[in-house]
Amino acid sequence: MPGTGITGPVLLSVAALAGYLLLVRRLRHQRMRSILSKYCRYVDSPEAINAMTPEDAFAIQALVAEVEFPSMFSVALFLALFQAFGIPSISRLLVATGELSRKSTASKRAADTGVLVTEIVFCAPGTDRSVSAIARMNWIHDRYRKSGAIRDDDMLYTLGLFALEPIRWVQRFEWRALTDLERCAIAVCWKKLGDVMGISYSPLPSGARGWQNGLEWLEELETWSKQYEIQHMTPSTSNTALAISALNVVLTNVPRMVKPVAAQFAVASFSPRLRTALAFDKPPLWVRGGLSLVLSIRKLLLRHLFLPRPLFMRKKWSSEAEAKTGYYNSEHYIAHPWYARPASKCRWSCRSWILLLTGGYVPSHNTPEFRPQGYRIPDVGPAGLEGQSTEDVEAAKHMIRKMQACPFHPGK
Repeated sequence: MPGTGITGPVLLSVAALAGYLLLVRRLRHQRMRSILSKYCRYVDSPEAINAMTPEDAFAIQALVAEVEFPSMFSVALFLALFQAFGIPSISRLLVATGELSRKSTASKRAADTGVLVTEIVFCAPGTDRSVSAIARMNWIHDRYRKSGAIRDDDMLYTLGLFALEPIRWVQRFEWRALTDLERCAIAVCWKKLGDVMGISYSPLPSGARGWQNGLEWLEELETWSKQYEIQHMTPSTSNTALAISALNVVLTNVPRMVKPVAAQFAVASFSPRLRTALAFDKPPLWVRGGLSLVLSIRKLLLRHLFLPRPLFMRKKWSSEAEAKTGYYNSEHYIAHPWYARPASKCRWSCRSWILLLTGGYVPSHNTPEFRPQGYRIPDVGPAGLEGQSTEDVEAAKHMIRKMQACPFHPGK
């Protein structure tokens, strides 16, 4: 452009950048609008959301957890476990079993918990995978519940953590908050899981008469959970032992020289009450400020500079069953590559190359102890319980399949 000093390439670059930013702005909320449009029957009137089906709730939650906010959703689910470790009645039992508190078994116990949770959350309701995982989890818990080792209120509190923590983390750290439709869908999924687990809702104000919809249930559950933490989240040596063991699992693949700093950042994500209950020191101001700054910058970048994740890049947690063996493989792992197939994409991802360079663990045929062949749901859990409970689980699966209706109506 004569006389202005602005060249053609500069103008083209500015125009391209402006066009890209406009495209991001146009597409960033498109999926939210698409969900609201597809499931408009639940938002057409105040009463419509009361009839949300488990199938629709699952579909909405899957888009939220696998496409819209996969990173924050998975972090929140994992950190929900740390919240539970702050309740002495929970931590004492977990320490007594030894599975999570011993170095030799903590990694597998964490992986098995992750497998069952993801099978339940990310497999459609009523499918054999989802039903089998619920039945397996119920069977593992039943012996402790029948003996009184697991308190009913602790079961409700833990269920509440898995329902509430993803919503809280998305609200605080993601580029947008969840809509009421999305929050209700998450509530329907977890309320239904609580039903098939036989969890009592009697501590909640409407536990006897029931709730009209997931939003009502979620509100009461959050209020009750906060009060439960005030009363029961207190310091205990079992809390500390369990949290240290779990933190060591999380930091397995972090280079030794930066582990202390990484641990400080992890603890900075805990609430003050949880840190006190775990007897962890308050991280330095620069750590807390740095974490807040990084998450704030991430939020701004995602909102204004990054295109939304396309559907073909949705985060998948496990593979389909292997045709010959019927085994499933994990597509993601935190510490050791339990159940991860060496030929899978998680072996050849950017993260795997970084782990190779820094001495971390990657899927390999040379580490059979991590079972690269995969897992069968009836075998997931403590080593001494593999393959057990076949008859009990089959009976439980039959019962679970009969409980597929909407979990919200009077008396539920």
